Formats: sequence, structure tokens, C-alpha cells
Amino acid sequence: MGGCKNFIGTLVCTAILCGAGVVAYLYGPWNKDDGGSEETPTTTTALTAKSSACESCCNGLESNCDLPINQVTWAMVHNAMSSQDDSFYAANNDLSLEKALVEGYRGLMLDSCLCDGDNIIDVLQDYVTGNDEDNTEEKYLGFCHGTCAAGSRNPTTVLNHIKAFLDINPNEVLIIEFEVGDGTLELLYQAINDSGLEKYVLRYEEENDGTISTWPTFQQLISANRRLILFAHNGGMASCETQTCPEGIFYTFDHFSQTNWNDGNTCVLRGSDTKVPDEHGFFLMNHWKNDENLDLPSKTNAEEFNTYDFLSTRFGKCKERMPNIVAVDFWNVGDVLKFVEDENKKIGGGDAAVAESRNGSIRH
Repeated sequence: MGGCKNFIGTLVCTAILCGAGVVAYLYGPWNKDDGGSEETPTTTTALTAKSSACESCCNGLESNCDLPINQVTWAMVHNAMSSQDDSFYAANNDLSLEKALVEGYRGLMLDSCLCDGDNIIDVLQDYVTGNDEDNTEEKYLGFCHGTCAAGSRNPTTVLNHIKAFLDINPNEVLIIEFEVGDGTLELLYQAINDSGLEKYVLRYEEENDGTISTWPTFQQLISANRRLILFAHNGGMASCETQTCPEGIFYTFDHFSQTNWNDGNTCVLRGSDTKVPDEHGFFLMNHWKNDENLDLPSKTNAEEFNTYDFLSTRFGKCKERMPNIVAVDFWNVGDVLKFVEDENKKIGGGDAAVAESRNGSIRH
């Protein structure tokens, strides 16, 4: 959810430092990901969640089932489309988002972009020559971070894989948070509908003006088979209280407060957020930090941030409310899933008021 303000400039400067793009050329993506052979297969084995062995569990724990979805802790992958697996340059993750779902992550952050076929060498040449003219090739939707030249994934492929995951794993509930690139909102909405995910998407009741004040429990969503919650910001999205949002997509900041980017030590809120959200909202902890010199994703920092002790210490600094979404880079590093599981076990066996099942109407 952000962090790409200086990404393109940093990427270009890094490419220059790496021998005028030679290293970038050898190790970068160069493909516009039009559904090529590198994509993760959608076999049942490949997308079966490790938690699926427990048929009475909801997102891996029986104790989650009667809890409202905003009263548990979610493990989320920051810039989930960006991985070494998928040939991204300066990737946020080693492994693909599909593998993250299998392992137990139930939140994904995805950025939508308009791609034009340029690669990092094209961007480097434009930067050096001062060419700021747009590529005249037809633009297409991609999931990228900052620029498709650094890597992109085909939304059709990604969304089809997410649908396959939900098809195969009927007791799993997912959250996706989209950072919508300029000019991509309609294309993104169409791609979601074309994928068949629509049947899983949670919708608000019309009388609620595009927001939800009381979130359903995991079991309610599973019983109704509305197991996908979509949030989005930027790119034409604004509060659903003041404009008509695309059906089934909530405006992120109607429901989320978040900590600062690149802050691994505090619970200080970002931007215009002035208070920790109450029990009706989501509190997102941005638990990642870029390299201080290059402002690019840092696996070294993730190796520290994603440890059990580091997560526990930071959670302990959040006195008003515990975060209930933890977004990380290099998701396969450290103890994030174990930490989140233990937090949810505490919640499920703790305060009865927190664990109380909320009644909520769900439109089938």
C-alpha cells in the first residue's frame, strides 16, 4: 500500500550504477507477462492450502470461525505481485503470491498499472536522453510496482489463480488490497469479473452507503461462500460514502488506518489518520523497511523484521489497539505465519467480548 513514490528514479539510478543496465539486462524480467510459461500452475496440488487438512477450521484455526474478520490478525504480502519467482527487478519477495497463499498468507497487496511493453533498458535510455514521450504502443493492464518495465504480472493469470485457490480451499477467506494506477480502475474491475471471482466477493448492503460497520464472522462468510473481501485506493477510488464505488470493492480508507511506511518500531499512524481505528475497522501495520541507501526492498531488513521476537516487540508498543493486518516483504523469511497463528490463538481463547460472534447480513 504505497512506498513506490521514488521507485522509478531509484530503479534507473541503480541500473546506471550497475554498468549502464548490463546487470539489469542479465537478471531483469524483460517480458510483459502475457500469460507465458513462467506462471505458477493451477493444479490442485499446487494451490491446496496447508491448512486445508483441518476441515472444521476457518483460515487455519477452529477458534477463528466465530470471530468477526476484523477481530483476528491477518498475514499480508506487501506488493505480492513482485517476486523473484516472477522475474521482477528489485522484487519485494522471493517467492510468488500463489506460494504465499498455500503457506498461509490470507492477505495480498496488488498494484494495477497501464503497461506499454517497455523494459528497464527502454526506461534507462529514456532517462539518459531526457525522452519523456509516451510509448505509442497499445497499453494493457498489468500488476506491477511503479513501472511495468521492472516486471509485471498478467492480471488474468493472477486472478484466475486466486479463484482456483478459493475453489480448492472452501474454508479460506482472503483480503486483497489494490493500489489502483491511473486509468486502470475500469480495466481492473472488468478483469475481476472476467475471472469468475465475482461469485466469491463480499458485497455491502445498498442501504449502507458502500461501507460496513459490523463485519461478518469467518463462518458467516464461508457459509455464504462470500470469501473474498476487496479494498482499493487511488486511481479514481474515493470514499464510498461520497461516491458510487464499483460493486464489491470497498474504499480502503473508509475502513483502514495504517502505520507509517518504513517504520519497524512504532505504531505511529500515517498521513491524515488521527486515531487508531475502533473495533469496526482494520489496523494495518506496514512491517517492512526499504534499504536506506537505495530505497529498494531489503531482504536484510526482512530477516530482522520478520522474526518472532521483533514482531512481538513491535506489537507490544501498540497500546490502544493491536494491529490486525501485518504486511511484510520477503514473506517466506522469518516467523510471520507462526506469530500470526499464535496471536489468533490468544484472541480465540481470550476476551469473550472480542470473540463474540457478530450477526451480520450477507447478500448471497
